[in-house]
Amino acid sequence: MRKIQFIFGVHNHQPEGNFDFVFKNSLEKGYKPFLETVFEYPQIKTTLHFSGSLLQYIEKTDPGLIDLIKKMIDRQQIELFTGGYYDPILSVIPEADRIRQIERMNEKLKELFAYKAKGFWLSERVWEPSVVSTLSKLGVEYVALDDDHFKNAGNYEDELNGYFLTEDQGYPMKIFPINKKLRYLIPFHEIDETINFLHERASESAQSMYLMMDDGEKFGIWPGTHEIVFKKGWLEGFFKRLIEETDWLKLTTFGEYAKEVSPRGRTYIPDSSYPEMMSWALPSRARTHYERLEKELKENGDFERFSMFLKTGFWRTFLSKYTESNLMHKKMLHLRSKITGKMPDTINEKIMKSQSNDAYWHGLFGGLYLPNLRAEVYKNLLTAHKDMDEINHPGKDDFVEVEVTDYDIDGNEEIIINNRRLTIGISPANGGRIFELSLKNKAINLMNNLTRRYEPYHEKMGSAKTKEEGGYGSHLTKEKGLEKLLNYDWYERFSFLDHFLGEWSSLEKYARCRYPEQGDFTNQDYAYEILDRKAGSLKLTREGHIWHGSLWVPIKLEKYLRLDEDGILLKNVITNMSTHNIPIFYGCEYNFNMISDCSTDRYLYAGEYPKIGISETGKVKATTFGLRSEFEGIDINLQPDREVEFWYFPVYTVSYSERGYEKLYQTTSITPIYKFKSEPMTTFETEMKLKIEEF
Repeated sequence: MRKIQFIFGVHNHQPEGNFDFVFKNSLEKGYKPFLETVFEYPQIKTTLHFSGSLLQYIEKTDPGLIDLIKKMIDRQQIELFTGGYYDPILSVIPEADRIRQIERMNEKLKELFAYKAKGFWLSERVWEPSVVSTLSKLGVEYVALDDDHFKNAGNYEDELNGYFLTEDQGYPMKIFPINKKLRYLIPFHEIDETINFLHERASESAQSMYLMMDDGEKFGIWPGTHEIVFKKGWLEGFFKRLIEETDWLKLTTFGEYAKEVSPRGRTYIPDSSYPEMMSWALPSRARTHYERLEKELKENGDFERFSMFLKTGFWRTFLSKYTESNLMHKKMLHLRSKITGKMPDTINEKIMKSQSNDAYWHGLFGGLYLPNLRAEVYKNLLTAHKDMDEINHPGKDDFVEVEVTDYDIDGNEEIIINNRRLTIGISPANGGRIFELSLKNKAINLMNNLTRRYEPYHEKMGSAKTKEEGGYGSHLTKEKGLEKLLNYDWYERFSFLDHFLGEWSSLEKYARCRYPEQGDFTNQDYAYEILDRKAGSLKLTREGHIWHGSLWVPIKLEKYLRLDEDGILLKNVITNMSTHNIPIFYGCEYNFNMISDCSTDRYLYAGEYPKIGISETGKVKATTFGLRSEFEGIDINLQPDREVEFWYFPVYTVSYSERGYEKLYQTTSITPIYKFKSEPMTTFETEMKLKIEEF
């Protein structure tokens, strides 16, 4: 009789910083009923992986589930996989942290289950060959990858019915292919389709094996799946059919199969991930072209034949595609490099938490676009940094460090000013902008912003409808009118940004980034000079130009920054280097992330307006303009040296996730406006105090 072996597994994860209600809902709607259903069918063998952050939550809130898993381990029903404790992208963190993440997970499995895992779940299946030696040295014997990983190495579909061997520096690893077709069938199609798929691939040798291991969230947590999987009984029905077919269908685990069957051969997998991730990682222009090509090949029936020869993206491209992702990653590396042997493990723990992968990329899920996930990364990095300061500067009420380094690895020098209270990052080569303004006591980066960018899925928004209108899948939007928010920034949304506006500029055009910029200052190169390291003082200078009619007028702009007792002192000096009298319409933009635009305890204020909603757009003449969060206990007050007109507006992105198209608040833009006549070789000065209060 022709037979086949089948491995069934799930990977369960919730990121650091996700809301408590998300953890709770996910446990109740998905993880718990899944485990309880598996328990009811002892004949069903399953492989499980939990990230450390999720396992901690289950241990704390529902210890009975831990006991349930123990019972299934004791009756040899399930195999557990280890992984990086906080689910990092293993290949982009330092080797020492790879080891810490894995050892921490191994310790947790031993503590809770007295279990030593031999299998490893690679976060987002992001594979780089160098991880093999790390894993092998730690006792890992096998890893699950997608069949597309193998196809990228030249293996054809009909060869992917077992496992292979690979190595790095002589350290071996068994690698198992996850079948893409099964990933898409389970649990979204009729059970018969999965059974028929497996039956068609059975062989006389009984050694053929097919694997389905995917996100556990598809079993009850993704939209609509709780109804399918549990209320309509898909999972129970699936388990019953598997048991009914055991005369030709053998349920097995990675460990059992590897003991019984030899590898198919040796192979070497290039850098890759699952195909969707590799498409998402492409720069938007390339992704748009790739998706058009993919659609054309599918329409012609050629995609399956040629897909293994199509090169798409590489996970690390997210770090060049999104500056905000790169800044988090490089801050992690920067702090990590400063940890010494005298520092406690609690600092390493916080660095490890910051490595949770979700906030660093964007695809079908919110990821980088979710401000709370980015905030959690910064929270962990800043608490680690604060602890390091206590060790490096013991007993000091305050100190000032000024470091000049290529912080973000872009080939240009950045300036990092650090004292007991603040960390300020300045990029002279990018408009002299402030790209980080972190409050260490509050563990908040006020520059935790996100730029509005074109994403290829924006082209498909036209056909989207709300759920009430019958929208579904890629045609679902959470609210009407989101196309009006599709604005794209030509510069990145940080602070201390210089704008020279045309007389016909308006707040509406400015807020939509569709105004005529008259100067070449906003994102261009500035020279810098450290004036006083002890005072945290520096000067930025650019000799550029602005348009005045058809004249390209030379302008010199000098910007000064200095630490103050309760914030930062800023000064801008504009010099007309021409022989012309010219009108100047100038604004210096600041962007601050207030995390939410819809809570009453976060608001703006100015002059006679004590509370302005974060979601509001407007102008106000005032001598101060503030942002306040009662929840976080912070107040940011801009205090110019004269009454000015402040322009303010919220910045929204439109992103697509499993919930459909949605708008997300990313930052609040505030620009004091100055209009003046500039005579030849004269200067105009503005001063601004950025007062920061913590309470």
